[in-house]
Amino acid sequence: MGEASPQHKGGNMLRKYCKAYYLKDLRQFGNWTEKREADEPEFSDDDIVYLWDDFTVVRSPIIPDKGLIFDAVSPEWRGFCAATLKFEIPEDLRYAYQQQDSSAEKPTEEQAGASV
Repeated sequence: MGEASPQHKGGNMLRKYCKAYYLKDLRQFGNWTEKREADEPEFSDDDIVYLWDDFTVVRSPIIPDKGLIFDAVSPEWRGFCAATLKFEIPEDLRYAYQQQDSSAEKPTEEQAGASV
């Protein structure tokens, strides 16, 4: 149940990946805490939530900045996601992440000219 969603930032397109989980599966994490808006109803174990590639959890993959449920990202949380939830970037999307990382390391022509 994974989804890829392009997002624009500073003129560059960033690819983001998220995967849907039942909330009861994420609640197995020992340090799990939930954030919710004052007007939101209580979450149930059967609610579907989305784990993003930055390891934050949201209510909707469409509006990732709204409906933030969990953002206490730690090495333990990352380990839980990998080991228990089997969360990982799919093989066919890893290449896009590698390209994005390598292009971020290369200076633009403006940056290269400014350092001369």
